[in-house]
Amino acid sequence: MPIEVERKFVPREGETERKLAELGAVPLGSARLQDQYYDTEDSRLTASDLWLRRRDGAWELKSPVGSPHGAGASTTQYRESVSEPEIVSLILQALGRGATADPGPSQLEHLLQGEGGGPCLAPFASIMTHRDSYHLPGPAGGARVTIDRTDFGHRVAEIEVMVGTEAEVPRAQAQIQEIAAKLGIEETDSQIGKLNVYLQKFRPRHFQRLCEAGVL
Repeated sequence: MPIEVERKFVPREGETERKLAELGAVPLGSARLQDQYYDTEDSRLTASDLWLRRRDGAWELKSPVGSPHGAGASTTQYRESVSEPEIVSLILQALGRGATADPGPSQLEHLLQGEGGGPCLAPFASIMTHRDSYHLPGPAGGARVTIDRTDFGHRVAEIEVMVGTEAEVPRAQAQIQEIAAKLGIEETDSQIGKLNVYLQKFRPRHFQRLCEAGVL
C-alpha cells in the first residue's frame, strides 16, 4: 500500500492558483466528491485514528503511519486501503475481534449491520466537496495539490506526496516543506481538515472524544 504524506493549508482565493501556475503545475480538472464516514456509536475506529469512508460508492480506509497525527503535526502520513478484505481485517483489529482467515467481499456489509456480535458501523458524517486538483512536477513523480470547498462552507488545500515505504517519508516531508515555501505558505496558514471542522460544527461530542484520545 502506498503512503500518503500530506500537509493542509488555507488557500488564498486566486493567489494559490496563480502561484501554482507560476511553478508549472498542471491542472487535473475538477470533481464533486460525496463522502460518508462510518464508525461505531462510541467512536472506536476514529479514536484509533482509522477513517472508514464510502466515496461515491467505493469503500476506503485510512490508517496512520509513523508518528502521532495530533493537532501539532505539520504533515500526516496515512495508508489508504481499498481492498475490502484488508479493510475488514483492520476494522476487526480495532474492534478487538479475531481476524477472519479469508474475509469475503460481503463481510464488510455484515460488520455494518453488527452481525457476529460486534457493534454496528453507522454513518456519522456526510460531506459533499468540490475539488480542483493540480499536478506539480518534481522529484519522484512530483506532488499533487488539491483545493476543496465543502457544502458547509469550509475551504482547505492540501499538498500530497505519495511514497512506497516509511523510509521515504522524511524525503516526502522535505519535498512538501519546499513546495509550501514556494507557495508562500506560513506556519500560521496551517489548516485543519474538513472532517475535523464538520465534527466541531455538527458532532461536538464525537470531536471531544477524539481530542481526549489525542487523535485531534
